[in-house]
Amino acid sequence: MRGISIGLGLALSCMALSGAGPISPHASYALHCSGCHTMSGGGAPEAGIPDFRNSVGNIAGSEAGRTYMMHVPGVVSAGLTDAEIAEVMNYVLDAWGAGASPFTAAEVTRRRAVAVGDVVAERRRVAAELSGAGIPTAQYPWP
Repeated sequence: MRGISIGLGLALSCMALSGAGPISPHASYALHCSGCHTMSGGGAPEAGIPDFRNSVGNIAGSEAGRTYMMHVPGVVSAGLTDAEIAEVMNYVLDAWGAGASPFTAAEVTRRRAVAVGDVVAERRRVAAELSGAGIPTAQYPWP
């Protein structure tokens, strides 16, 4: 009987939480991104996590960079809808993107459908392309 009561309590709690409505892009960032990129956007370059500040807007200013952003591990594993990903990306761009164009849900869907086999190699390719054009990107120490 006690097990049934606990199960019912958990079920009711989950139902109540699911009716709480959508969470803000800021809260989604805190839940899905800040563990690596930190709440300040500073990342952890020594651990291979790029700093968003003075960089993410440059990456989002490139066609290849925008596709790359849809394939980073945190985006791929976040469990968010394409619309929610667009909202979180736009939160990131508003905070650290220096005027980069916002994402739409349709763009997220389209870019997520592009196959990117090795995200580290893709990041390096995007960074080299931007560097060749004189556009800086954050330090990225992955081999």
